[in-house]
Amino acid sequence: MDALEAADSSSIVKLLLVMSIATSLCGSPKLCPELLFKARTWIYVCQSWLSAPVEKDRLTLDGLQIYCLLLLARQIHRVGADLVWISVGSLLRMAMQMGLHQDPDHLGEMSNLQKEIRRRLWYTILELNMQTAVDSGVPPMTTVEDYTTRMPSNVNDDVLEIPLQDGALQEEDSGLTTTSFQRLLADSLQVRVEALQTINRLQGDPAPYETVLSIGSNLSSACRRLSTFVDKHIAKLGAHPSKQFACAYADHSLSRFLLCLHFPYAVQAKQNPIYSFSLRICLDTTLSLISLLENDLYHRLLLIGGGMFRDLITRGALVLFTELNFALDRGSSILVTKWHRSRIDQLLEDAQKLVQHAEDRLHYGETNVKGYLYISMAMGQVEAILKGSSIEDATANAAIDCLTTCQDILETLIIGSLPSNPSESSFGCYNAPYPLPTAMDADFDFLDSGNVFGITDSSLLQQWADQQWL
Repeated sequence: MDALEAADSSSIVKLLLVMSIATSLCGSPKLCPELLFKARTWIYVCQSWLSAPVEKDRLTLDGLQIYCLLLLARQIHRVGADLVWISVGSLLRMAMQMGLHQDPDHLGEMSNLQKEIRRRLWYTILELNMQTAVDSGVPPMTTVEDYTTRMPSNVNDDVLEIPLQDGALQEEDSGLTTTSFQRLLADSLQVRVEALQTINRLQGDPAPYETVLSIGSNLSSACRRLSTFVDKHIAKLGAHPSKQFACAYADHSLSRFLLCLHFPYAVQAKQNPIYSFSLRICLDTTLSLISLLENDLYHRLLLIGGGMFRDLITRGALVLFTELNFALDRGSSILVTKWHRSRIDQLLEDAQKLVQHAEDRLHYGETNVKGYLYISMAMGQVEAILKGSSIEDATANAAIDCLTTCQDILETLIIGSLPSNPSESSFGCYNAPYPLPTAMDADFDFLDSGNVFGITDSSLLQQWADQQWL
């Protein structure tokens, strides 16, 4: 206790945030709801510390580290996760005020440790900016012309503590180090800025499809470089769960840009076959994201997280069911091949995984049921087509079953989050209870259009594609 009282406040705040982030990876939140409760409480405490009146006291490397950890924790535990991009703007300006956008080699004498901390922090902030900009549907706040800071050196942490006579770090050419995945992400910043400017373009006509294909090709090359690096070091990665987790995060961070870039064209592929390539790219990317569910640690993050961790049940699910409906249309021919039937079976298996994943997220605290509802209805239609039964009845029944399940889950979560002592104030894992809709409150008039998930202007699938998934 004496050591705790003597500790610097910034160190305590960092420790709380690290523990908060780690709770998402520690066992099953279903079995440890008190951990999630404490994690969210720590986030509020640390936010209060960072928002103290004397802002200049926070303009330190410790302050920036805490800010980065806080924003990551908020996304993981869905504490204002949809508004993190606003806070990233403040973080980015703080970092530039402290000169992190200039390479430390031009800022006077400092140790290699201090230089590398500044570089790693700067590229961490740039990555937060890129990912949250995608989620918020806004352009990037910086481009590669706005800074001179070079990528972190390809060295392990222990090297930074060793005094070097000539002052230069001996980097590994292509070895696996603690900065390898950050460097791989940093290497793709330029093309991802171009992709983001195209994805969230507001003025003028949409970018020519040729431009989309060119940017997509460069993004695919970045994904292949990551894959090649992982294949080269697969033995070392297999022995370290933490490095496997870093690999999964890097894969997700890159792949989602490819998915978002081609997504508007993929959902039009049936209307305009020229966009079939975009559908194929989006499908391959979605299947790659689904494979992340096989990584035990990263799967836990996908279950509990907000922001970028919701890709699978938004764009990914829509792309998968779009392709599945196409495959079923093609499969109606008597000339369908055995390979085609096996492909439909594989798509069905992946679709079932997504439906289960969407439901599992509700058990872990997700309160937005829209994604799960649409996925369940899509699955109901697919099953009706396979059975040759009424599509309208199947989708309506799937929706009612889904909403009933959602009501049961949400009621259970709210009851479980209520304090045993009503007089206790609580940050709680879940918000204060609101009146819950019942299955009978749903309006199913839109089901009268017949083929609900056909890619037409009036279809539910197109309506889903047009949603702002914030």
